Amino acid sequence: LFVIGDYLTKQYGWWGKFLCSIGIREELQNSVVRIVGGYSEGSGFFVADNQIITNFHVIADEPSPKVILPNGDFLTPTKILGDKDADLALLFTDKHYPELVLQLPDEVAFYAEEPLVSAGYPLGTDLSGKATVLRGNFVEFRQSKYSPVSYIQTNISLVEGMSGGPISDQCGQIVGINTLSLAGLSLFITGADAKAL
Repeated sequence: LFVIGDYLTKQYGWWGKFLCSIGIREELQNSVVRIVGGYSEGSGFFVADNQIITNFHVIADEPSPKVILPNGDFLTPTKILGDKDADLALLFTDKHYPELVLQLPDEVAFYAEEPLVSAGYPLGTDLSGKATVLRGNFVEFRQSKYSPVSYIQTNISLVEGMSGGPISDQCGQIVGINTLSLAGLSLFITGADAKAL
């Protein structure tokens, strides 16, 4: 029992998250959208039925970015709000998609080395198919003197194109937004900070 308990803790954060991890891959793949423009590409997800969150750097120089839904449909945002310092942007759509909404949390906390799951579209439209889902572990919370938001550090290796996608715990609760990766160091804006902004 001790060995089983230790395994569940290392693989799922704690034993209560063992059963709820079933189906998380499909849920993320069916919810993450592509953000496509002439200068850059990235990922995003609905935080309200007509609002998609992504990183500001994904749409920074785009006069009219497009959104590609998981089913292949194209959308053009009707309005864009951005915060360069926080590296966050909100894209508004005419149509409503309540079935694609992934809720941001009010607060974020983890067990030591808790497993986390990140999703996005690596290399943008250069690679076709569903969103890539990567697993890794929580390392530490980080704060930058150049940013008003805090970050989650993990050992997940994000790839260009995954910026703006979600990171969740084993139960599918969104905890942050894919933001930056450099030499094995990956940072994710905490979902609580994104929600507050």
